[in-house]
Amino acid sequence: MPQTSQGSLELEIRRIDLLYRQNIAGLLAIFVNTLAFVFVTWGTLSPKFLIPWFVILNFSAFLRFFAYYRWQTARSKIKSFEETRFWLYFICTSLAVSGFGWGAIGFIVSDGTVIQKVITSLLISCMTAGAMITYVSYRTAMSCVILPAMGLWSIGFLKSSGEDFNLLMGVLVGFYAFLMLMIGKNLHVAVMNSLSLDAELQKSEERLRMSMESSEALTWDWDLLDDQFYWEGNINLFPEGQEELRRLLKPYVEAGGDVDAEHIVRDRSGFFHYIALRGKFYRLSDGRPFRFAGICWDVTVKKNEEILRRERDLHEAANRAKSVFLANASHEIRTPLAAILGFSEALLRNQSLTDQAHKDVQSIYRQSNYMVSLVNDLLDLSKIETNRLYIQKAPMNPVREIEDSISVIRATLEAKKLKMNVVYESLIPEQIESDSVRFRQVLINLLSNAVKFTSEGTITVRVSFSSDTDNVGFLAIQVSDTGLGMDKTTQGNLFKPFVRGEHPEIQRVQGSGLGLALSLSLMKMMDGDLQLISSRIGEGTTFEMRLNVGPVSELKLVPIDKSKMLPPEKLKLDQESHFLKGRRVLVVDDSMDLCALMKRYLSREGAEVETSENGAEAVERALAKPFDIILMDIKMPVMDGYKATALLREKGYKNPIIALTAQASVDGQQKSFEMGFDGYLSKPVDMVLLGEILRSKAEFAT
Repeated sequence: MPQTSQGSLELEIRRIDLLYRQNIAGLLAIFVNTLAFVFVTWGTLSPKFLIPWFVILNFSAFLRFFAYYRWQTARSKIKSFEETRFWLYFICTSLAVSGFGWGAIGFIVSDGTVIQKVITSLLISCMTAGAMITYVSYRTAMSCVILPAMGLWSIGFLKSSGEDFNLLMGVLVGFYAFLMLMIGKNLHVAVMNSLSLDAELQKSEERLRMSMESSEALTWDWDLLDDQFYWEGNINLFPEGQEELRRLLKPYVEAGGDVDAEHIVRDRSGFFHYIALRGKFYRLSDGRPFRFAGICWDVTVKKNEEILRRERDLHEAANRAKSVFLANASHEIRTPLAAILGFSEALLRNQSLTDQAHKDVQSIYRQSNYMVSLVNDLLDLSKIETNRLYIQKAPMNPVREIEDSISVIRATLEAKKLKMNVVYESLIPEQIESDSVRFRQVLINLLSNAVKFTSEGTITVRVSFSSDTDNVGFLAIQVSDTGLGMDKTTQGNLFKPFVRGEHPEIQRVQGSGLGLALSLSLMKMMDGDLQLISSRIGEGTTFEMRLNVGPVSELKLVPIDKSKMLPPEKLKLDQESHFLKGRRVLVVDDSMDLCALMKRYLSREGAEVETSENGAEAVERALAKPFDIILMDIKMPVMDGYKATALLREKGYKNPIIALTAQASVDGQQKSFEMGFDGYLSKPVDMVLLGEILRSKAEFAT
C-alpha cells in the first residue's frame, strides 16, 4: 500500500517503538535465565567465563532498558528518517551482543555433560523463540539474536568430531535456525500489515474526529434490538441529553423510514437552533431494522443566511416594483403637471388678469415647478438604489456649465435682491469628460439651497483647479452663502434622505430633504465628492463639490476671460419671435389638454399645427403629407412613440421628430436617439428649451 513520506516515518517510529517496549520483560528473562545457567554449571565451567558472560548479557539488557525511557522522550521530536537511525543501530547492536552471548554457551557446552546440554538447549531455544516473537517488527533485530545464537550453537556441535550424534545435532540446529527465520519472515509480514492497517485506521479515526470537531456535528448509533444508544461528537446540540435526541428520532423509528429533516432545539440560554438530522436504517434479511445510525449538526447560520437571502430577494423585488411604480406614477403625474404648468404660463401672459388672479396663478406655477423637481429627485434616488441610474460621460466645458447653472437661479436671486460673486481662483480646464446633466443638477441644487436659505447678503461661487502627487486633476466648486447656517445636529444628518433641520426658518422654506442626498450619490457616481466645509448659525454655509477630471497631462488649462462669458438668459414670457411662421407641425399625444396647450404655443409662434392622439394615426398623416417637424409622445395607446418613429424611419421619413415624454431619464434619452428621434424633451415642457430645439431645426426639409 503506497504511503506518504510522513506516513512511512510514523510507521518506522512505531516499528522501533515495538523493539524498545519489549525490553522490560526481556531484562527479567535474561536475568533469570543467566542466573539459572550459572547455578547449574557452576563448578563444571570456569568462573572466568561464567562471570563475564553473566555481566555482559545483563549489562546489555540493562542498557536497552535504560534506552527505552530515553526513546520515549525522543520519539515525539523525530522529524526525519535520519533521526531514527541511531536508535535502530543501538538496539540491533545490543541484541547482537545478546545473541552472541547465548551462542557462546551453545558453542562451549557442545562437549559438556548431558545436564549442561539440556539446560543450554532450553535457554537458547527459549531466548531465540522469544526474540523471533518479540522483535518480529524488525527482521534485522530478530536476526541479530537468532543467527549468532543458533549459528554458534550449531558450529559447537559440528566441531565435535567422532560422534554421529553431534553431527546430527549441528545440522538440526542449523535447520531450525533457518525455519525460525522463515517463520519470523511470515510473522513480520503479518505484523507489518497489521501495523499499516492500524496506522490507516488511526488516521481515519483522526480525520473523522477532526471533521466532527470542525463541523461541530454529532453521530448516533441506535441498536434497536438491545435498545442501546451510542452518540459521539458535539453533544451540546441537545441540552437535555440523549433522551432529547431519542425523542426526535422516535417518530422515524416508528415509521421505519430514513430521516432527512430539520428540527428546532432550544439551548440552555433560551436561543433556538436549527438542527439537521440525517439517518439511515440497517435491516435484517427479513426486512426488520436492527440499527439506526446517522449524523446531526447545527444549521442555524445557514438557515439564517437563507432567511436573509429570501428577505434580500424580497427587498430587491420590492425595490424593482417601487421603481416600476415610480416610473409609471411619474408618467401619470408629469402629464397633468405639464398641462398645469403650460396653462399657468399661458395665463401669466394674459394682461387682463387682476393682480390677485396673477398672484394666484404664480402660486400654481411655483408649486407645480416644485412638484416637478420632487418627482425628478424621487425617480433618481430610486434608480440609484436599484443600480439603474447611469453616468453618461462626454466632453463638456466646465465654465459654460457653471455659468448656465447660475443663469437658472438668477431670476430668483434678483427677486430676493441677493448679490452673486463668481471667483475663478486658478486656471480652469477648457474641456473635461463628465456628465454635464448631472454636473448641472448638483450645482443647481447647491445654488438653489444657498438662495433659499439666504434672506440678504451674497452668494459666492469659488472655482479652483488642483492636482495631487500622481498628477490627477481635481475641479473644486465652493458655494458659500450668508444665510441661516446649521447647528451640529442638522449637519450630522445633512446627507440623509428626507431629513431637514428643525430651525423654524428652515422648516418655513419649501423642500423635501432629498436634494443633498441625491447630489452626494451623483457626485460619488461621477468619481467625485460633496462635502460640507463649514456652517454656523446666522453666519452662513459653505459646500464644496469636488470632481476627479483625470490626468493633468490630458487637460488644457486656460485663464477665464469674463468678457467672453455669455450674458445670463432670462425667461421673458411676453417675447414672441414667430420663428415657426409658415411651418407645419404635428403634435402627437394622447392627452387632449397637452395637445391643446402645445397647439396654442406653437400657433403663437406662427406654426400651422395638427394633432394626433396615437402613433398609428401620426404615421398615417406623416406619410400622406410630411410635416416640417413632429413632436411625438412616447407612451400612447394603439402605437407608442418608439414604434411610430421606427416605422416612419423604416419607410424613409427624413424630417425631424422630437421626443416629448414624461419618462425623463438619461437612458430614456439615449434610447430615443437610438430609435430615430432627433431631439428629446421631458414633460413638463420647458418652452424656452423647446424653442431652442425648434430653432436648431430651422433648416429641416419640407
